[in-house]
Amino acid sequence: MTSLPRATTLVALVPSLLIACKGGGDKKPPPTTGTGTGTSAGTAAPTKTPTKAPSRGPEHAVYSLVDNRLAAHLHRKGNLVLAGGSAGFAKYTRFGNTEKIKTPTWQLRQTQDTTKVAIMSGASARVDVPLSPAELPGEPVVRVRTFSTTARAFSVRVNGNKDVAGEAPEGWGVVEFKPPAGQFKEGENELLFFTRGPGLAVDWISVGSGQPTEATMTTFYDAGAKALVLPEGGGMSYFVQVPEGARVTGDLADGACAVQVKAVAADGAGTDGTLSGLGSAVDLGTLAGKAVRLDLVATGCPSAKLTNAALVVAGEAPKPARGTPPKYVVMFVMDSLRADRVRVFNPGARPEVPTWEKLAETSAVFTQHYVQGNESRVSHASLWSSLYPIKHSMIGASEKLDLKWTTIDEVAKAGGKFVAGASANGYVDPKRWGFGQAWDAYSNHIHEALGLKAEDIVAKGLKFVGDKKEPWFLYIGTVDTHVSWRAKEPWLAKYDPGYTGRYKDVFSGADAAAAASGAALTDAEMKHVRALYDSNVSYQDKVLGDLIAKLEAAGIWNETMLIITADHGDEQWEDGRVGHGASSRDMLVHVPLLIHYPPMFPAGKHTEGTELVDIVPTVADALGVQTDPEWQGQSLVPLANGVGAGYGRMSFSSMYEDSHGARLGDWKVRISGGANLRVYDLATDADEMKSLTGDAAAAIGGRTVLDPLWLFRTFNKEWKKSVWGNAANVSARFAEDMGE
Repeated sequence: MTSLPRATTLVALVPSLLIACKGGGDKKPPPTTGTGTGTSAGTAAPTKTPTKAPSRGPEHAVYSLVDNRLAAHLHRKGNLVLAGGSAGFAKYTRFGNTEKIKTPTWQLRQTQDTTKVAIMSGASARVDVPLSPAELPGEPVVRVRTFSTTARAFSVRVNGNKDVAGEAPEGWGVVEFKPPAGQFKEGENELLFFTRGPGLAVDWISVGSGQPTEATMTTFYDAGAKALVLPEGGGMSYFVQVPEGARVTGDLADGACAVQVKAVAADGAGTDGTLSGLGSAVDLGTLAGKAVRLDLVATGCPSAKLTNAALVVAGEAPKPARGTPPKYVVMFVMDSLRADRVRVFNPGARPEVPTWEKLAETSAVFTQHYVQGNESRVSHASLWSSLYPIKHSMIGASEKLDLKWTTIDEVAKAGGKFVAGASANGYVDPKRWGFGQAWDAYSNHIHEALGLKAEDIVAKGLKFVGDKKEPWFLYIGTVDTHVSWRAKEPWLAKYDPGYTGRYKDVFSGADAAAAASGAALTDAEMKHVRALYDSNVSYQDKVLGDLIAKLEAAGIWNETMLIITADHGDEQWEDGRVGHGASSRDMLVHVPLLIHYPPMFPAGKHTEGTELVDIVPTVADALGVQTDPEWQGQSLVPLANGVGAGYGRMSFSSMYEDSHGARLGDWKVRISGGANLRVYDLATDADEMKSLTGDAAAAIGGRTVLDPLWLFRTFNKEWKKSVWGNAANVSARFAEDMGE
């Protein structure tokens, strides 16, 4: 029988920790100030007066490296270091459905003695770590600083290979594992730890071939100085999307210190430079639009303190601007409308949409807009309540939206509007499913056996508000792009002329269910079904144009805010499936969002990620209604006016909490539970047909999404974008609220 490789318990790896232990450990805690804090040595006066760089003219930060410090990866002399006690440890964790799994494998933000730690909840726990070529020379070693109330078995399995066995000592100790050569790789690596029983505390984990020696292994921030702390020969790495014209800037008050900057893009392009003194910068312009690993490494002094570190672009920061609140509001939800079938969002789309195109000339268009579910109930619940699925809990088939949540109708009522709605979606019903309780008039055409075409829904909505003297809010929910897909002329004859088969005029819900269960269609049949769908895209566009014409004729168009979006899209055999509810591909979760109201929403396209949960706060902001502290979305009024623009925002979608999708720029990840990671470059693979997981490009592109995704998922129930910002670009409050 082959024996397992053994690990070593180190008693003198970090001399300044003074680890003297029974069996390699010591119950006495080491002197430490805790994760993320500076040390007294770091407050020494500068040894050399810094120089000041010449002015580059006005510029403003679009991504603060200081505020986003919990997204950074720590490096110490050739090793990647995971700070167990930091909330940033979350970006290395992976877990499944938290609705079903109540106890996470890692308990984060715990304290052992005076040291912040992560604690293993059970006998096993996993971390996924991104390794660069710098950590791979020689034979990388895994070191873990632990605390245990008793000596116990402790082992690690690297990337599914054989376990490397060791022992966590009683008290504090550092366990060293030496996996056989070749087990680590560039990019993502899985470390699965095993121990006997729960409760093992982890101060830090390091991976690499270097020899970390400093006592401040996990110190990366000085709260007093508001500075990133970079030890000599070590530093921090960020995975970021580079904006157009971006530079890295930062100030070093000690002229003896410098910070080497190295940027490597997912496609292999790169640049480097040095920050020194006050106001220096490194130009990243050649990497604009790319996913980049940005390394900051200190040189010249024992510990560099980098303040005001940020990605900046030229020009003054935009100032908030707002016009008169709208007197009327129309929220038009086109069920199952894919963004890629509307030319405003995909110029190559087939359906004719002249109304959309004309509207876009005077509207704010949000080009990376995600729904939070992938079918009607879950997504409408997020749209109505500004809550993510994990919080509104309308996930199970029998769940209703809890009336305790403040919903869109209540916001409109608080804004002084007569509140009306008409829907052809059977789920969007106040009485049966909890979609609002402040409606003055509401009609669900399915339950009332009324007409289901868009023109019927619009007519009913206008009947509700047409003779009202007071301001009003009108919700319109159409289903023409939702199966059943029925022929709409003259568009079908243009999109697939001459077809005479079994789906000539309709592809029904029963047909879709049969196809979803494996019923085969010919290529000609699938082509025609897509044409049926596209004919309804064009038909809804015509109905939208008719609605606008009526608002113009009534003399109220210029006082009306129009919001157009969808609750989800549909798959149409891109990967063998048809319909919705079965994946988080972009054709399902990427939908249009257009807002027309020039006094508050200047014309323009916004590529920053937005989400359905942002719509309720946006309406509230536009109407001057107080924000509900439970809302998790954020108003888009500032973004539409350039405030907070310039850096990508992550868009997120959940499939019943069992799997998730997230996108930042052109990079997207999908993950089932905590496993089966798939990474896609949507710039070259819009339909997500080829996962790049394991490819060199995905090592950087994927991490730009994985870091914010897992920070977000860990704190999903608590996350409020109005307070913490988007997970891909957080506010100063996030780290502060985490105590770091």
